[in-house]
Amino acid sequence: MKTFIVVIFFSILCSFTSNAQDNQAQVPAGPVRKSPVPLNRSAEALGISSKVQQKIKTITNPPINIALFAVDRRTEQEAGNSDVVMIVSIDQLNGKTKMASIMRDTYVKIEGKGMDKINAAYAIGGPQLAIKTINQNFDLDIKDYMNVDFYGAAKIVDALGGIMVNVKTEELPYLNNYLDELAIYEKIPAVPLQDPGLQKLSGKQTVAYTRIRAVGKGDYERTERQRSVLVSIFDKLKNSGQEIFPVFASQVLPNIETSMANFTLLNFAGSILNSKNKTIEQARFPLDKEGVGKRINNIWYLTTDLKVTTSSLHNFIYKSNTTSKK
Repeated sequence: MKTFIVVIFFSILCSFTSNAQDNQAQVPAGPVRKSPVPLNRSAEALGISSKVQQKIKTITNPPINIALFAVDRRTEQEAGNSDVVMIVSIDQLNGKTKMASIMRDTYVKIEGKGMDKINAAYAIGGPQLAIKTINQNFDLDIKDYMNVDFYGAAKIVDALGGIMVNVKTEELPYLNNYLDELAIYEKIPAVPLQDPGLQKLSGKQTVAYTRIRAVGKGDYERTERQRSVLVSIFDKLKNSGQEIFPVFASQVLPNIETSMANFTLLNFAGSILNSKNKTIEQARFPLDKEGVGKRINNIWYLTTDLKVTTSSLHNFIYKSNTTSKK
């Protein structure tokens, strides 16, 4: 699911940039986005400490950090844990985009709940608490979010006409099992894959592929699958041209939930897509050497020294933004 959030992010950027650069590209009459839960944007409500605020003031052109979630829900009525917790950082100084995944089982403090997996924050208190939890545990300044669920993610991939994925033999039965699960909820027969290998996957098949955990090293290897999907989609976006804009406007925007205004997305588009550096830097936290699986009250958590992981995360996000203001 991590992949889909990033795809949504970039597809919106592409669509708005195209509109800004070509006056003939017209926006179809306002597609209605999913209604976001309004955010209380005060520093206290978002968990942005005075220490963090002071640090940001010392950085020239600090990166813009956005929380990206993929919620594990099959119906609109479900609250859902965030199957993906990610921070996308836009480095305004160097024109870079960075993705920092936080493992969903990371053991953190959630206000009002105590210690729990970080993915539980979204189910407990929606995007407000989810953002606050990230900011409080990792000393960050996140103020906006984007979110998508399983069905929205599938629709977005279908809007692109599907993507090419190399499915391994051992992955095939697990992919089809997830397809069967989705089919039960939708009450529509699944279309299983017949053979492994490089092939075009539909939206639902792609969602099923990115959910595979039982093959390889669990969640760790699942992130590799998500990255491979990201590469396929990002390549397709780069080669689509402006003809893809109406598709994004009519089929992508309605499937996302975000606190961000369109003009904000346009500003991000200008800083990212107009830059020469198109490489997305990626990292996963806690780092392998900094995370330890542990059972607490018979529940498995990924534990870490939060101060150490915060330092590693900050090094990744801010390492090229260290020029202080004079």
